Amino acid sequence: MNDAIRDMHEAALARAVEANLTAFHAGLSERPEVRLHRDDDRIWTVSRRRFSLCNVVLEGRFDPAEVDAQIERALAPYLALNVNVMWKLGPSTLPANLGDRLPADGFLLRPTLRGMALDLTSLGPAPDAVPGLVIREVTDSATLDSWRRTVDRGFGWPSYATEDLIDNLGYFFTAGRERPFVGYLGVIGREPVASSLVFFGAGVAGIYHVSTVPEHRRRGVGAVITRAPLVEASRRGYRVAILHATADGYPVYRRLGFEEVSAIGVRLRLSEP
Repeated sequence: MNDAIRDMHEAALARAVEANLTAFHAGLSERPEVRLHRDDDRIWTVSRRRFSLCNVVLEGRFDPAEVDAQIERALAPYLALNVNVMWKLGPSTLPANLGDRLPADGFLLRPTLRGMALDLTSLGPAPDAVPGLVIREVTDSATLDSWRRTVDRGFGWPSYATEDLIDNLGYFFTAGRERPFVGYLGVIGREPVASSLVFFGAGVAGIYHVSTVPEHRRRGVGAVITRAPLVEASRRGYRVAILHATADGYPVYRRLGFEEVSAIGVRLRLSEP
């Protein structure tokens, strides 16, 4: 792990939260159907897929005097394809009020995510066991499909969203592809009940797609499925884990030792019917 960051200052961790997010979307763009662009004023992915995570604008750095024209130019490829697009706003975003300008172009305000970081050298003991819960690594297409169904139920996404996501992740399960991530599936009996994924990039381990199906929430499942990728990241020599917490997930991550270091704003523009 030669590229693992060791700087534990809050500013460095805030940068790492955003950098891993960008690396995650850039990594998913390896699938030929998703195209990655690194322009002077933004990083963006675009595809013909409807799901907004296949069409993302990141690290926008616009000139305040030209911001409206730059937003219009950034939005044009998505309007041409009539696909959903997500704009993520982090510490590097310029101008700082860019998120306030986007609703005028049809973007919806989504809840702000809390960028959080954990020093893996201080990872605590395993949380209390959940009766019958078994954590499995996603290693093949069958397990990946169970993971998809769990994410579908856990997040309540439209069916096309998880299908697009799994098409992206499934690309890395083809022969000869190196996977920059590890997925985890929580199962009780034969029922998939929880999901998580760790993406290794920008010198840190990013935790994504943590979900628990509704009927198994508030039983400790979330803590167990989140800790599994943290253990793997530590085993690989990573010092820092990061994630982007929703309001529901925040208390779980705090109990695991994560600290808030930044905010990630989210704006969503839906395609025309």
